[in-house]
Amino acid sequence: MSETALSIGGLKFCLQLSALPRADREIAPFVAAAEGTCDVAVEYWPDESVSDAEVTVSPAADRVTVRYHPGLSYRFAALRGCMIYIPMEQILLAHRRFFLHASFIATPFGGLLFTGDSGVGKSTQAELWREHMDSTVINGDRAIVAKEADDWRAYGSPYAGSSGYYVCRDEPIRAIVLLEQAAENRVDIVSSAEVFRRLMLQISIDHSRTEDVERLCDLVIELFTAVPVYRLRCTPDARAVNALCEALRKEGANGRQ
Repeated sequence: MSETALSIGGLKFCLQLSALPRADREIAPFVAAAEGTCDVAVEYWPDESVSDAEVTVSPAADRVTVRYHPGLSYRFAALRGCMIYIPMEQILLAHRRFFLHASFIATPFGGLLFTGDSGVGKSTQAELWREHMDSTVINGDRAIVAKEADDWRAYGSPYAGSSGYYVCRDEPIRAIVLLEQAAENRVDIVSSAEVFRRLMLQISIDHSRTEDVERLCDLVIELFTAVPVYRLRCTPDARAVNALCEALRKEGANGRQ
């Protein structure tokens, strides 16, 4: 058996396969040293008794078994194909993590997450911060939000849509920004009810798993209780950057009411 390791969302995934898969461009930055503590062990076994593939996850989400028909071994020649069969949303949630549909940037203020519906301008705002505020775009589509001890962090991931940003880096979350397009720029604090509703719409989860949904709800409430959340009505230019900078500089602003 061959083993390869990936570091995703602050978790180390140790994959065991009959042959070492190639690292796709998006996943290559997340390949980690095989030595050290493994958070999630994943075993891929060819099995003629299954017609396609069957996936089993342990109760603690620390072990995954993928049984697949030998005729489908080509699907596991690359790490992207291997990861398709891992129920990442379920595993992340078991470790107090989740995917947020957001552009994630590292800024002089700390990590910022721009979230909202598709087409609202997440990538535009991220690029404006890169251009005008010496910021780094870490992920352009699906960042991983994690609760670690008393700290909330965001991680880059290999799942970056068409943005081309899939950086293996994490930052403490300074704020989450709910975007809306507008003719003028304005930053508002947001009620807890609206924050909860809008964040839940941007989080990937299997809604058929009732326990997971309940766990996610609790985690989201913990998140916006601890992390500032702003609504940014914005224009697609540097004025939006200036407006958000001013809000972030205000001492004691917590983004909630």
